[in-house]
Order: sequence, then C-alpha cells, then structure tokens
Amino acid sequence: MHGMLSTQTFAPRAYLRSIGFALDKEPHQIDRLLLKSLSPEDRDLLNTIWATRNIGLSTGLDMYLVPKTIKQASLLFSYDWRRAAATMEWFDYVVRRRQPESVVDMGCGAGFLLGFLRKKYAGVRLQGVDAASNLIEIGSQLSGSGLIAGDYCTVKPDHAYDLILCDFGFDMARFKASTKPHNYATCGEAQYCTSCSDDLKLQFDAYLQAWRQWGHAGAHLAVAGRLSNFGILRSFVLAAGDVGWAPDLDASKVLSIKQEGRTERFPALVFKPADRPVSMELEILARFSSN
Repeated sequence: MHGMLSTQTFAPRAYLRSIGFALDKEPHQIDRLLLKSLSPEDRDLLNTIWATRNIGLSTGLDMYLVPKTIKQASLLFSYDWRRAAATMEWFDYVVRRRQPESVVDMGCGAGFLLGFLRKKYAGVRLQGVDAASNLIEIGSQLSGSGLIAGDYCTVKPDHAYDLILCDFGFDMARFKASTKPHNYATCGEAQYCTSCSDDLKLQFDAYLQAWRQWGHAGAHLAVAGRLSNFGILRSFVLAAGDVGWAPDLDASKVLSIKQEGRTERFPALVFKPADRPVSMELEILARFSSN
C-alpha cells in the first residue's frame, strides 16, 4: 500500500459532464440525443431492443452492446447519472481509505469509474473486466489501460490486486429464480425467503470465488448496488464469507439518491480478509437492505 497517494480535486458530477453525460435532462431528451448520436443501423437496433423490453419480451440488456464511442456510452448511461455519481463518490472514499497500489473493477462497463479514478489517483494500476467488448474499447480509452474483454468468472487474473471493485457490475436478471417452495424467515427486522436466498447464494459462489482470485491474501472487496433486499444481501455476504471476506461495517454504508420523485437506497459494502464466519454480522447488515 502507498503511504500517500497523489490526488486531485475532481467531483463526480463534473467528471461525468466532461465525458458527455447529459445531466439534468429528461429521459425523452436523452432518448433523442442518444438516437441522434447513432448510425441508422444502430438506431434501428436500439429502437427494437427498447420495444421488446417495454412489452416484456426481453431484459433489454442487449442495449449495452450498441455504443461504440464514449459519447454514445455516456448518453446511454445518462438515465442513471445520479447513481453513477453517488457510487463514484463512495468508491473515491474507499480508495482514499485503503490507498491501494492496484485496483480491478469487475463488470467495469465503459470504464466510467476507472476513468474517474485515473483522474484522481496518479500512479495506481487500474484494470477492468467486462463481457461487452465494445464497452471495453471505450473503457480502455477512459482509463488509459488495456482493459480485459471477457467473462470475469472465467478470465484468468493478470495480477494480484490490492482492491477489487464491483459497481453495479452484474445484473440480477441473469440469475435463475429458485424453484423450491417459499420458506420465510426473519433476521432482525428483515424478512426473507430462505429457499430463494440459499439458491441465489449458490450462484453468487461462482462470482466471489472468481473475484477472490484477482486479489492477494490481504485484498479487499468493495461492492455497490444490486443487493436490493435482505435475501439477496444475505446470499452475497455468505458467498463472500466462504472465500474469506467479511463485511467491514465501519467502511460500509447505504447510499441514497432522489430520482423520478422517489428516493432509491442501495448498499455500498466493503469486505476485508477474515478467517471467521459472517453469520454473526447478518443481523447488523439487515439495516443495509431496503426491506
């Protein structure tokens, strides 16, 4: 670890604006800007993806394969810029607290977070992995690093990193729902289905086992988003515990943003190496979930 990192004052909102995010635009305005930025073929493709998603025939995840430039990627993700700004601010806090020499982002997308960290922290080795090769090309430009295109569950690590990040780097639509009968339990004030949570934990195992290989023995993990209820949160924490990561409750928090007239809350969790069970912390972690 560094004794001191070279940092610059650069706010997430200013950074996002500088790379082409359409801040404070209404969704229909972003739609027009994004479609205008695309080729006719890609415009037709994106309209088709949106249409099938809106009538429930697809998840819409194929939209991430459309952008070919930083501008197009920035516009596509502009619908969610408040979330991006909130998580960037938190990951900035984690990096300042941990002072790593090397960072890898799992599911890095177009490299927005890595590009932000590049602006803030000179000399830190940055890497990212994402299955979308078009986004990897964009992210490599933003981060100044040759990012890796591939499935982070199977790609072999190129280094033993100090800090592994995941900023909304997986989508819950990719996980299979449990087919077992529901069996409800409580933890603290949170209610959850043990069958759904246990089956999801088995699927998270592959993620955490793969991510752990990217870090040395003392590496930390920082994850923001997607763990939207206690059943999902429990699954993830138990899977992390199986590879020797336990929640660092002092560094973890619940982030909140105001969007479309409502407040959205999601967890931002740091995990540290620990050779002990994590079950004792689950009741405390219940407050990090939205239910």
